[in-house]
Amino acid sequence: MSSRLGELVTGWVTACVRLSQRQARRVLWLNLAVGLGLAAYAGTHLGVNADNKRLLDPDLPFQQAAAAFHEHFPSMDDALLVVVDAASPDAARAAARALAAHMEEQRDTFHDVYLPAGDPFFEEHGLLYRSVTELDDFADHLARLQPVIAELTLDPSIGNLTALVKQGLQSERNSSANPEQWAAVLDRVRQATVQVFRDYPVAVSWEEIMLQGSALDPGSRQVIIAEPVLEFGKPLAAARSMDAIRSAARDLGLVPERGVTVRITGNPALSYEEVINLAWDVGVSSLLSFALVTILLWFALHSLRLVSAAALTLLSGIVLTAAFAAATVGELNLVSISFAVLFIGLGVDFAIHLSMHFIDGVHAQQGPSVAMERASRRIGASLVLCGLTTAIGFFAFVPTEYRGVAELGLISGGGMFVIVIQTLTLFPALTVVLMNEQATEQLRRAKPLRLAIPTAIGRYPGGVACIALVLGSAAAVQLTGARFDCNVVTMRDPRTESVQAFNDLLASSATSPWSVDAMARDLDSARALAERMRRLDVVESAATIEDYVPEEQDEKIEVLRDASLLLDVPETPGRGSAAPETSEQIAALRALRDLLGAEWLTTHDAGLARSAVRLRDHLTVFVERVEVEPDPAAALEDLQSLLLGNFSAQIDRLRRALEAEPVTRADLPEDLRHRMLSDDGYARVQVFPRDDLSDTAALERFVDAVHVVDPQATGVAVNILAFGRATAGSLRQALVTAFVAITVVLLVLWWRPLDAALALTPLALGAALTGGLMVALDIPFNFANVIVLPLLLGIGVDSGIHIVQGSRDVAPGAASAIDPTTARAVFFSAVTTTASFGSLAFSHHRGIASMGFLLVCGMLIMLVCNLVVLPALIALRGRWGGGPNGNGDERR
Repeated sequence: MSSRLGELVTGWVTACVRLSQRQARRVLWLNLAVGLGLAAYAGTHLGVNADNKRLLDPDLPFQQAAAAFHEHFPSMDDALLVVVDAASPDAARAAARALAAHMEEQRDTFHDVYLPAGDPFFEEHGLLYRSVTELDDFADHLARLQPVIAELTLDPSIGNLTALVKQGLQSERNSSANPEQWAAVLDRVRQATVQVFRDYPVAVSWEEIMLQGSALDPGSRQVIIAEPVLEFGKPLAAARSMDAIRSAARDLGLVPERGVTVRITGNPALSYEEVINLAWDVGVSSLLSFALVTILLWFALHSLRLVSAAALTLLSGIVLTAAFAAATVGELNLVSISFAVLFIGLGVDFAIHLSMHFIDGVHAQQGPSVAMERASRRIGASLVLCGLTTAIGFFAFVPTEYRGVAELGLISGGGMFVIVIQTLTLFPALTVVLMNEQATEQLRRAKPLRLAIPTAIGRYPGGVACIALVLGSAAAVQLTGARFDCNVVTMRDPRTESVQAFNDLLASSATSPWSVDAMARDLDSARALAERMRRLDVVESAATIEDYVPEEQDEKIEVLRDASLLLDVPETPGRGSAAPETSEQIAALRALRDLLGAEWLTTHDAGLARSAVRLRDHLTVFVERVEVEPDPAAALEDLQSLLLGNFSAQIDRLRRALEAEPVTRADLPEDLRHRMLSDDGYARVQVFPRDDLSDTAALERFVDAVHVVDPQATGVAVNILAFGRATAGSLRQALVTAFVAITVVLLVLWWRPLDAALALTPLALGAALTGGLMVALDIPFNFANVIVLPLLLGIGVDSGIHIVQGSRDVAPGAASAIDPTTARAVFFSAVTTTASFGSLAFSHHRGIASMGFLLVCGMLIMLVCNLVVLPALIALRGRWGGGPNGNGDERR
């Protein structure tokens, strides 16, 4: 600092330390009373809010567009997506319908429940939404299956089925027309032989067999869209809704043991699991961080009592900062929840620096009180300045649009002032009480670590500076390749149910939750808007309410009517009416088994050959087991039920679909009309991507192209990208703000441009090298780790301040340009901070883990820059300026 200001601050600090030591017990009792009161206040007033939308300013244009759309139509932002997977399409359909019906009854838990594919309308008219070409292919496919369908309709028995399979395989031997189809039949028969003896057998889906390989190949996944009643006043806003879904699934028997898997995803579910994992990870990281810092303090200070004083000061600071957070922001968000770990890593630095100089005084035979006053007089002004610059690194985010880190910056920046005050009051008071004569003598006998700065730095400072310049230039070039990953899902723990289910949906454009919604004032405008969207090469489809009225219906219905004739099977009196004998059924299975061992099958189509071998092995086991069963007829009846029990029902469902009637807009389901056309006439346009939007580049192309057509378009895809860009902008703003503010503070307080430049140079170098390392390791910026570079500026400058300030006390001609005690304090300060931040790297949350990893890398880089590059620059200043103080004045 400037001489007058430095002396003024030093006087204040020394007086504060002196008073705290004289009134030590009162200070301790006051801190205890205040701490307990504020701990209770923080515990009752500091909550956690998992609402991701709250992380950004609600007045941003994309937030306003989303709110305007939500006034007229349901949005996906707060929707739960219930993904139902089953062993077969009909099982998935039945499970999803049962679960959706159960959820609809709980009006106090769900505002709305919608099963897009579950409405009977789409079951009966679904084929009309296929193209004429697809329907022609389906009719041809059905024609090939017609003999099998007719035979099984007349006689749905094991014997008839095995006979048909044998005929099909013989015809396949001669024509090789449909190996995949017959391989599928063999696989389903094999599965049925296994399912017979299970507690919850899954029936064979003939719908799947009949449609496999056609344009209408069905899926075995259903998605329920539910708008839950969210309780944002609680940390887990979607907890009640998600518990209700899981409870309903258990009650309905929709469990993996019965062939059905129910998973929950969507923003509320992702946030729910994120909060749970983060709370656990941050809690564990905080405890681990505190433990590591305490252990490292022992190695740095060699005094259990001094370590205890530092640890208690740190704990007091955390409590006071939590109370400050409760009073200022009220709720922690998904980013600011990590403030405690950051505070532990940074807050201990002040006690380390003060303790190192305190130990120097003790070694100089001074008493604890005198040694503490001496230490405060020597570095008190630097501690205050470091607290200010570190706070600036945090406060730089406060004016940004990213409220997530803005609140973290406010909390942690305020915490830096708290810990400086505690270090200058509570810590000296604790040393008076704890450092008795015996403890002081033990500390005096302890041998502190001697940190030897390489002599090459002093001998060849120009070489060190040149190497730093080359590395910094290379890093600056590398930084041009930095990227921002706006996919919030990739930040989260990939092992969680919500993330896995979301990624499964995202992989398909048909089920992607990241679609775009546009809104027009009327249907004519919506129709024109959708047409412009369809011309974009990044768009798979764009739909208005009118697009749910099928085109070319007359031609499609004609194709369907012709296909329906294939299902007309004349009744044959007496056919299939007599129950087959058990021995006949077993004989039929043996005959099929023997055929499957035919040599020609092993050299036929590879897929068909594998299916034949597997079925032969399973039939052998099944027949042997049936023959020793007390009631073989019951086992065979179960097998027939699994194979053919639902055959007639599925043929009837197909027959109804083939008999579809023409559709008008008035025939569309009410739920669909409500989602596509509002009561006040606004029309919705749903735009679906062609590419997988888990790729950030594809997401950017899709959203940017859509926004050219309609700048007010919204939806999850738009929100995600806008969220990312606003965050990236906040990073740039915070970096510039932090660097400029720190520079101004150093110039104003030091009034020495050269000293300020010395402290800032390793700072800029360390930030550039850290950013370059991110590019080299292909680590993108994300919503969590954006704080790394601005924070490193605030942290890194602290060491620079101590080193530059301490270099003024170094005698001319000394072997090292920096003070040994300061170097030792800088080293341990960096090590403890690195260890604290490193605990975050083990988080299951990828965003927090990347933040922890990068903070560790950045801290180590900053340590090298401050202990290697900065001493070289100071040595060069001494050569060029006539002394370590620069400008030829050693005492200025």
